[in-house]
Amino acid sequence: MGSSSEESDVRGAAGPSSAKKKYRQQFREEWLKIQDFRKWLKPDKKSAYKCFCTVCDSSLTADLGAIKRHGEGAKHKLRFPGQPNVRTIDNIFKSQQRVSDDERRKIAEIKLSAFMAEHKISHIVMDHLVDLLPKIFPDSKIASNINLKHTKLQAVVNNVIGASERECLVADLKREKFSIMVDESTDVASVKTMCIVVKYYDRSSGRIVSRFWDLIQMFNDTNAGRIGDYSATAEKLFNSIIKSFQDGNIPLENMIGFGSDGCNTMMGCRNSVSSRFRQLCPGIIVLKCLCHSLHLCASDACKELPHDAEKLTRLIYNYFKNSNKRQAELKEFQVFTDTNIHKILRPAQTRWLSLSSVVNRIMEQWDALRLYYDDKWLEEQDCQDIHNLLNDPIIKAYFYFLCWMLPKFTRVNVFFQSEDPVIIEAHNKMTELYRELLSLFITPNYIKNTPLDAIDPTNSQHYIHLKDIYLGLGVANQVAVLELHAHTEEVTVMKQKCLNFIVKACVGIRKRYSLNDPVLSSIAKLNPDSCLSDNREQSLSSLYPVLPRLKPPTLNDQQTLDDEWRNLIFIANDIHWNTSQPADLFWHQLSQMKDSNGDIKFHLLPRFMLQVLSLPHSNAECERKFSEINNIKTKQRNCLITNTIKGNMLAQQAIRRNSENCVKFNPSNEMI
Repeated sequence: MGSSSEESDVRGAAGPSSAKKKYRQQFREEWLKIQDFRKWLKPDKKSAYKCFCTVCDSSLTADLGAIKRHGEGAKHKLRFPGQPNVRTIDNIFKSQQRVSDDERRKIAEIKLSAFMAEHKISHIVMDHLVDLLPKIFPDSKIASNINLKHTKLQAVVNNVIGASERECLVADLKREKFSIMVDESTDVASVKTMCIVVKYYDRSSGRIVSRFWDLIQMFNDTNAGRIGDYSATAEKLFNSIIKSFQDGNIPLENMIGFGSDGCNTMMGCRNSVSSRFRQLCPGIIVLKCLCHSLHLCASDACKELPHDAEKLTRLIYNYFKNSNKRQAELKEFQVFTDTNIHKILRPAQTRWLSLSSVVNRIMEQWDALRLYYDDKWLEEQDCQDIHNLLNDPIIKAYFYFLCWMLPKFTRVNVFFQSEDPVIIEAHNKMTELYRELLSLFITPNYIKNTPLDAIDPTNSQHYIHLKDIYLGLGVANQVAVLELHAHTEEVTVMKQKCLNFIVKACVGIRKRYSLNDPVLSSIAKLNPDSCLSDNREQSLSSLYPVLPRLKPPTLNDQQTLDDEWRNLIFIANDIHWNTSQPADLFWHQLSQMKDSNGDIKFHLLPRFMLQVLSLPHSNAECERKFSEINNIKTKQRNCLITNTIKGNMLAQQAIRRNSENCVKFNPSNEMI
């Protein structure tokens, strides 16, 4: 029992001492680690952490002040002088400012490009302007950083401003149904191009707009086809149009209308652009330009009058156009006869109904011109024909007739040239003009009791007697003077020719416009005033056969559209509508109307009506675009390629879309 106790005492004494030693050793090691870590957190000056400059191959204290002093020192600058790519402390703190300056430079370059495009200034001017700006504004960083010569300028116009406008158009045409208007022309360099304009509802502006889409050169190395094939056939025109929209991934289902002039290539029955559109897009609405039709009607009718009337207008203009002396002499006679001092206008060959303003100007200056040529005809042989015509009372009677008749065509033509969607008024305007012309030589009872499309203007059985035909007050007064001087036979011939003019005009209207056209006659009922009246139709289903591409796809949608149409009459008093406003504003306002819960009240009806208003009635927009093209590609800039002209056209359109002019134009983030 004693031995066991001794062994236990020895183990008890040895065990605690060895464990205590081991514990103390571990504690000491951990303590040393903590002390080293504290030194690392709070180094003294002798043991401060160092940093290394890779340029100078030297170490220095890791202190911000020391780093700055080293960067400004001679040793560092000698080894690494003025390298712009060094990421210094100043550059780090000024990086945000540097990005802002770069954006300002981009905005300045885009705005300068917009200015050059809008004002159609030659791009070579930019080579001097960009060097001149830093000298004018030496304290401007933006002016000194601008790098925009004529090559980059055209790239910015085409690939920045023009490309942005193109993307906006593509997005709109993918979302909205649209119509296409096409025309061809030859520019000052004898390059034949085709202009494509699209007409659709623009949600951002709430209006029906016509926008330039593309300008296609007809004959070049890429689209000439086989060697020697340089004819603008209907197939080539059609393929070029379709390819233009396919390149933008525009769905052909959104095409609802096609408009152009009435030439056989565009509007022929069988082998034309319109016939191919009818095959590719069944149900598409094809309409001829009403402005071209009226111009041709008036031009054909003028051939029934003596050639001397038109000859007189050209002789007078050619006599004065290049002589400042003759124009100054004419002013003396204008002052003497108390006539307005106006120049003689040029009778254009192609401009729509320009003869009306020319005839009015000659009638205004008739007395001054007659006195002038009375003084000149004995001295100059060129004046004899003009003198004889001005003193012929029959010729003056023809001019009185033209002054009264041509404005009837001009007023309707100007109405159709409007940028507003006036297609709902097209049928009424054409039938009113036709009825007015018929009333001049056909008995009123026959016109009242006979359908308009059944009246034959060449059937003389219902004509008014020649002596009772009304040709205007000017002609009546001139005829009274002629009959006093026993010119009865000449008066009869003059009246017959004037009658032939009116008959030929009526025949031309019947030939070029269908008086019972199913599309335009149906659309005529969709005037906002008619839609709000009690006499309107109860359903829109009668429009679906004539407008198949506008018909809602499902029966439920058709029923919803009919319900909205029938409910329209109940909110007539809630709509503040001015009848002088365009129709698209009415339907846009209706699309924004909400009910008591804040929900849109009409979903399908405004959309359907705005699509109807997107149909083409005139090709005037294409003519306007060609006028803009002629202002871009002039005699001094006759080497501009078609792609450059297209870029400028799109850039101008982008400026007009986003602002009033280049001064208020602000580039979008996508452009920057």
